[in-house]
Amino acid sequence: MNKMRVGIVATTCAAVLFASAPIVAQTKKTVIGLGQPNVEHPYRVGGISRAKDWAAKNPNVELVIVDGRRNSAVQLAGLEDLLVRGVDVLVIAPNDSSALAGIAATAKAKKVPIVVFDRRLNVPTTDFAAFIGSDNVAMGRVAGEYLAKAVGGKGTIIQLEGTQGASATIDRKKGFEEVMKNYPDIRIVNYVGEYRMAEAVKAMEDGVVAHPNVAAVYSHNDTMGLAANKVLTERGKKDVPVIGMDGAKEGCDGIRDGKLTGSVYYPTMFPEALETAMKVVRGESVPKETMLDTPLITKDNWAKFCQ
Repeated sequence: MNKMRVGIVATTCAAVLFASAPIVAQTKKTVIGLGQPNVEHPYRVGGISRAKDWAAKNPNVELVIVDGRRNSAVQLAGLEDLLVRGVDVLVIAPNDSSALAGIAATAKAKKVPIVVFDRRLNVPTTDFAAFIGSDNVAMGRVAGEYLAKAVGGKGTIIQLEGTQGASATIDRKKGFEEVMKNYPDIRIVNYVGEYRMAEAVKAMEDGVVAHPNVAAVYSHNDTMGLAANKVLTERGKKDVPVIGMDGAKEGCDGIRDGKLTGSVYYPTMFPEALETAMKVVRGESVPKETMLDTPLITKDNWAKFCQ
C-alpha cells in the first residue's frame, strides 16, 4: 500500500487543515483546492497521500487541502474560503450531497470550475466540470450477491449504514437491497454507524442483542466492518461473514488478519481527479463522468490489490 509522504503545510482557518503558502497573484502555478469531508478516516488518508505524491511530481501545481471535519457547514465554509483566496479549480467530495450544493453557484460566479469525486453533488450537471467516482449501487450488488450465497439464501443480515444523506450511503444501500429482494428468506436489519468505529461498535452491539442469530454483516465501509468483527468476536461469534467496502489499508489488513471476509474495492480517485482538474483548467475536453472499477477483495485475490 502507498505510504503517506509528509508535505509542508500550515493552518489558515478552522476549516483548513492543510494548506500551502499564501496564494500570490504573481504565481504561475495552478492552485487546486481539494475539499475532503474529513481527513482522519483511513480511506481519506490514503487519498490524501496519493494526492500529495502526485503534487510532489508536478511542481507547477500548488495543492491546498481542506478538512470538512464531518460537518457540512465547516466544509462549505472552508471551500468558500478557498474561492476567496483565489484557487484555479476546486476538487471536492461533499460531506452531504445536498448540503454542499451551494458551493456550485458560488464557484460559478467566480468562474472557478469544480471537479466532483467520490460523492455526488446535488446540482445540475452544467454546474460542475466532471465527476470521478465508482458505481456505489453496483458495489452494493456485489456485496449482496456474495453474502446471499454465504448464508445459503436465508437468515438475518445486519446492514451497517454510513453517513445519512451521503450519496455513497444511499447507493450502497440501494444496490444491496436490490439484490436482497431476490432472497425472500433473508431478513435485512439496518443500523447506522456513521462510517466510524465508535458509532459502529455501539450500533453493532445493539444489533447483536436484538438479533443474536445474525448470519452475516454488510458494512458500508471497512471501519464499520472491523467494528462489527470486534463485537462478534467478543460475543464468541467467530464464523459470521463480514463484508466491508473501500479496500484501503485497513480493509486489506482486516482481510489478511481474518477480521473481514472481504471488502469491495473503492478507488481513492487519485490521481485521476487531479489530472482531470488540470485538463479542465487547460481548457481540454474531459468526460462529464468517469467511473472506476470496484472488484471484491478476498483472501483469494488479496495480493493483487493489497501489495
